[in-house]
Amino acid sequence: MRKRETLYLHALFVLVRREFEDERDLAAAPFDEYDETAVDPTAVHRPKDAHERALFALSTGLSATAASATDDTERPRSDAAGSDQYAR
Repeated sequence: MRKRETLYLHALFVLVRREFEDERDLAAAPFDEYDETAVDPTAVHRPKDAHERALFALSTGLSATAASATDDTERPRSDAAGSDQYAR
């Protein structure tokens, strides 16, 4: 992947993180590793491998957050029409 593509993907993942933070009451723990990298998607002067490490840390936090959200058994599952025939 080229650096420009890595920066673009990094920026998209940051937007997904913000959406998760806005929609859910998240603890900062899943994103501690990413925050420690101190690499923003706008830091174009940083090397590509720094962005790749930050992107990997961010994707790990996002996947952990998404997995914990899908394990929420208090919310019944329903399809787009509102039917709960697929509920566990």
